[in-house]
Amino acid sequence: MANSAESAQAILAGAQEQRFVIEDFRPLAESLEWDLGQRYLRERGTKAFIHDASPVPFVINNDGVLSRQAAETFFTSLVEAEKTGPLEKKIFVLELGIGVGLFARFFLDAFKELCTRQGKDYYRRLTYVAGDRSERMLADACRHGVFAQHAGHYLIRVVDAMEPGRYLLGDPALPGERPFRAVFLNYLLDCLPAADLKIKDGDVSQLCVRTCLARNLHLAEYTRLSPQDLARKARSGSSADHRTLLELYGLFASEYDYRPVARRVDVRGNGKPVDDVAGLSVVGGISNDEPIPYLDFAVQFAEDRTGHLLHNYGAIRSLESLLTLLHRQGIILVNDYGQTQITRDEGFEHQRFSHATFVGINFPLLKAYFADAGRCKWTEPAEDSGRIHSRLLGPDLSAETSRIFLERFSKEACDHLQEPVSLARANIKHGRIEAALAAYHQALDRQPFNWILMNEVAMFLTFTLHSPAAGIAMAKAALDLNPSCSAELWNTLGDAYFEVGKIAEARNAFQRALQINPSDIRGRYNMSWVLNHERQYRPALAVLAEALALDETGEYHDRLMKKQAEILARLAMRNQQRFLLQANRVSNRTVPAENKMPLVGGPGRETGTTDTK
Repeated sequence: MANSAESAQAILAGAQEQRFVIEDFRPLAESLEWDLGQRYLRERGTKAFIHDASPVPFVINNDGVLSRQAAETFFTSLVEAEKTGPLEKKIFVLELGIGVGLFARFFLDAFKELCTRQGKDYYRRLTYVAGDRSERMLADACRHGVFAQHAGHYLIRVVDAMEPGRYLLGDPALPGERPFRAVFLNYLLDCLPAADLKIKDGDVSQLCVRTCLARNLHLAEYTRLSPQDLARKARSGSSADHRTLLELYGLFASEYDYRPVARRVDVRGNGKPVDDVAGLSVVGGISNDEPIPYLDFAVQFAEDRTGHLLHNYGAIRSLESLLTLLHRQGIILVNDYGQTQITRDEGFEHQRFSHATFVGINFPLLKAYFADAGRCKWTEPAEDSGRIHSRLLGPDLSAETSRIFLERFSKEACDHLQEPVSLARANIKHGRIEAALAAYHQALDRQPFNWILMNEVAMFLTFTLHSPAAGIAMAKAALDLNPSCSAELWNTLGDAYFEVGKIAEARNAFQRALQINPSDIRGRYNMSWVLNHERQYRPALAVLAEALALDETGEYHDRLMKKQAEILARLAMRNQQRFLLQANRVSNRTVPAENKMPLVGGPGRETGTTDTK
């Protein structure tokens, strides 16, 4: 029996080894998968969020709500700081990882409005430093005009979140020391290196990744490179080679295993791991020879726990560095996803969105390092919103600032905002249209600058309330807030135009959607309606074919196939009519001479046949 079990295991192991290995096991944050994901975000810029067929989600922190909450919290911190003495003439805030830039734009909108309403000159003195590791991301934000309404109140800077001081200290546009009154980190920490650890009885192993070619793959259909060529490019580390691998990202598969981590031992002979050993090079609190940064802290944190521990050492390093750049009365606002409770769950898997790889945040770990150890103050809601986890850090958070933060970022506050939206959707589901309309009124009253909500209401007005003129107005109001980063908004506007018979305007809107996202399936589906209406059947079929090829999830498949069948039927009917017209164009019947009629315009001009068409 034992031999049979061993044989079965050997068979499975042999089947697993059949895949060609591009890169052997490496720690997650050093693996080819991680490297390609980081490269994808740097080189794609905002296209990673709004351009690709399966984009990286960006809505939660860019709907305007989070920005207004952040603006209110920051405004309160300035009011409280001003009570202890005058503020500096110029006020600087920093955002790292700006994404599409809408958080920044809406923050500035809300902060300007708040200062005007409260009679404060903070906005006039404010400079928003938009930082990102990706030059392309920053350039795209400028190209989209995200900051156009706040000229003179922003700076664009390339910054690596792992060592922000290296990029910002010494910048002639910034004060010399502790320049920032606030730092905003929205889905930034989950992009930084981390390790998934198994810790038991002092032994540590970490998640490692092996990159292979996918099974049953005919490589020649995708590239002329051989498997050996791909492996060489993975080893080379050159940007050009890894860019080639990124284009073939979908052909790779990952295997996971936990491999032992070599712990450092005290050279003084007591056999205990230490944080610093003589002779090691230490930069920013991290030893260059340390296998995993802050490993001893992580092991100590997990002393009474077994199983997995997510160790966000990149997040710790980034926050530690940012605290040195923060004014003593400043705030760091973190909005991210991850675990808020330590569990013994044996399952862990990092997440992939499009070609990028992300690891959630272990918030208890960060709290233990920064708050419990007295490195800074830490404020968190009693219960998170369920959409995003928000934390407030700072050297000296005022009681009022913490109170406003807890009030704005609590689950209760989130539920208050979402309650009428949920009510409207429930009413629509049950056919209570007028009640849904009233609920949407309340929702917009609570979230007047939420362009995503406006888009939902515009579709309701157009298709449910059958008031496309109102739908057009609502879609335009949303586009005033976000004209460049949502194909959905332009599709909604085009739908409303189509419903009122403004076909040219609908075409322009759908074309704008496809300019924003050339992979947009809905835009192509909508364009097929315009082309069908204009009796351009062949171009309509071509755009539907493109949509079918892009619809990898099959979400639009039935609608696309139905529209294709409709257009094919109309094209077949037109072709049949054309054939009959050609067949009947000339008659074989001869008209007797006595029945011939003179042509109008003069006597003696006659026709030889009659047209029976």
